[in-house]
Amino acid sequence: MTLRKRKTKLVLKKFLRENKNILKELEKKSRKAKPYTREPWMMRFNPTEDRYEEFLLKEAESF
Repeated sequence: MTLRKRKTKLVLKKFLRENKNILKELEKKSRKAKPYTREPWMMRFNPTEDRYEEFLLKEAESF
């Protein structure tokens, strides 16, 4: 098994500090964004899937 390269604590602390700042910026942007709402047509069921399942059952029974 190959040994992995170890990172220093300073590199890891810098990485964590940058990530914390990025998360704060994203949080600020998300407050401004309006919430996503689904359109009514998205909530309807898909009748083609039901027909396809029926088709598959008929095919399986015919064998």
